[in-house]
Amino acid sequence: MRHIWITIKKELRSIIRDKKSLLMMALAPLFIPIFVILMANIYDVMMEEDDTVYKVGINYNLNTIENDIISQYKLETIRYDSENSLEKAYENNEIVAYIVKKKDKYWVYNNSQSEDGSYVGAYITSYLETYNNYLGRLYLEENDIDSSLVYNNISYELVELQGESILANQVINMAIIFTIMGITLTAICAATDLTAGEKERGTLETLLTYPVKSSEIIIGKYVAILVSTVITLFVSIILAFVSLWYVKNNFLMLESISLNFNISAVFLTFIVLFTYALFISGLCIAIASFAKSFKEAQSMLTPISLFICVPMFLEMLDTKFGIYVNIIPILNHSFVINDIFSGKIDIFNILIVIISSIIYTCLLIFIIIKQYKSEKILFSN
Repeated sequence: MRHIWITIKKELRSIIRDKKSLLMMALAPLFIPIFVILMANIYDVMMEEDDTVYKVGINYNLNTIENDIISQYKLETIRYDSENSLEKAYENNEIVAYIVKKKDKYWVYNNSQSEDGSYVGAYITSYLETYNNYLGRLYLEENDIDSSLVYNNISYELVELQGESILANQVINMAIIFTIMGITLTAICAATDLTAGEKERGTLETLLTYPVKSSEIIIGKYVAILVSTVITLFVSIILAFVSLWYVKNNFLMLESISLNFNISAVFLTFIVLFTYALFISGLCIAIASFAKSFKEAQSMLTPISLFICVPMFLEMLDTKFGIYVNIIPILNHSFVINDIFSGKIDIFNILIVIISSIIYTCLLIFIIIKQYKSEKILFSN
């Protein structure tokens, strides 16, 4: 234990002296509030009522009823004498769409693939259907037919249910992803410096001249990396909770969403993230040990930082998985923490994630200790 403790202190001093590792530990968590607030702001703007009035060309005169209907659908009509004039007005961006009336048939010309076109197409359709219903009621009244027998056969009322919000889930997932990313980047920087960096500097050979077992060296390095990731974990989780609390109280999109910020949620989130720190510290040191140089180690570890973003895209696609996802590293941590933040705590799933992470970590440490007994790994150039 004495040799392990000495190794831990030596490796922690190396991490503290390394400006890149310190910078990563400090900067990575700061991205959490920046991106969470930025994304919440973007979605909030999208949810605000759009006051845009769309200009639509027509080749006929509107009656009083049509004018009243159109005013309800954010449409402003401009009268043109011919179809050619309508086409030219559309090409010159004077109008978003146009309607050509021939006898009792209306032809709607609109690009539904554009953002404005998709809105204006829906508004024009609603206007025409409303006007069509009005003419139908008028005909029934003129012929002394009770219109309620035709139009009021059913009634309905919309009732808003509490449930998941896709946009809110994406903001929560953003906080989780950047928390995990901060822990991962810290582990990558520390593991790269303490393995490939020491090989490049020649300090690993000096360390091996002391009466220290290779297993004691590995455990010391592993614990030093773990300590640095736990520091990032603490800072990140605080910033994640603060950021989500802030957007919940300041942005419309999260106003009605239930965020689970009680003590049990914080504790469970920390435990799951701690098991992730255990796993990622072992994975990074295992991969970096095979590198011959600092640069090569960074290249080998880069795919891990890219894989961190996969859960975010899966959440955007609203992809559903079975219980087996709880044994897939990184994915399981992201999904379980997302459930905890959303108030859907499943102890069974959490236990699977924790146990599987501990098993993976033990296997990684065993593999690292075994590979460090090889001179090829220790002195590869």
